[in-house]
Amino acid sequence: MTYVCFDIGGTFIKYGAFDRYGTVIVKGKLKTEQATKSAFFSSLARIIAQFEKNFSIEGIGISFPGFVDPVSGEAILAGALTSLHGTNVKRELLAVLDYSYPIYIENDANCAALAEKFNGAAQNNQNFVLITLGTGVGGAIYVNNEILHGQSFRAGELGMMITDFGNSGYKTIHDLASTRALVARYQEIHSIENVTGEMIFADNHEKTLDMIQDWADQVAIGIFNIVVSLNPEKVLIGGGISQNSRLVPYIECGLGKIPYWQDFKVPVTTCFHHNDAGLIGALYLITRTEENS
Repeated sequence: MTYVCFDIGGTFIKYGAFDRYGTVIVKGKLKTEQATKSAFFSSLARIIAQFEKNFSIEGIGISFPGFVDPVSGEAILAGALTSLHGTNVKRELLAVLDYSYPIYIENDANCAALAEKFNGAAQNNQNFVLITLGTGVGGAIYVNNEILHGQSFRAGELGMMITDFGNSGYKTIHDLASTRALVARYQEIHSIENVTGEMIFADNHEKTLDMIQDWADQVAIGIFNIVVSLNPEKVLIGGGISQNSRLVPYIECGLGKIPYWQDFKVPVTTCFHHNDAGLIGALYLITRTEENS
């Protein structure tokens, strides 16, 4: 019994064949075809056809950017994949396959949360929030053992919060608390280019340490607002920068400055899954449906 999963990104598509327990059988990636809708779906069909030669496929799971209706399969907005806005991904993919399979699709941040629920840092939790720090700030809300989608599948857009109006106007958490924002501030202070988050956290100059804490305070404010709104069991931090062991202490320091945090305090920790979170979440889309059927 084999499941084929895709993690669709703007530059690359990760893919893998898994058994139902999450064991990877085959894994790889290919460049995302963005020129036309036809080219995009044909690239997925070629991967599936290759797997069909060696495996009996039982289902297909897709982690997809943007606002996605997981029931109908429509990508209402497809993130950077503008040619796919308004496309029914399930229907278009089935149309180019030789065989019909159950297809499951979900927003990529939601898939990351599902990966943590499946076999990561939230296995024993029914209510948690995941926030990802990267080029922007992403998020997923897991409530009463289900992803919270909202009435138009836009719930969890945590990066759109406005948290510093007095100083920053209508700038959002994307602008203030993303890894991109941290890098931009570091470049401004030190007048250098080609900087990564890892490099910044390795710089122990006092000016840099103060800058990181100021940035982490912005992250902490966002987390505080989420926690007082949803009262989750825990908050998970994802994104490439989350792999740095110094991140959470900075955020906890920022939370500790908020006088009301003690009344609402919940654990803040990093995600277990990193690069393969989308694929594993797409797998869980399939296996949890089978378990509940």
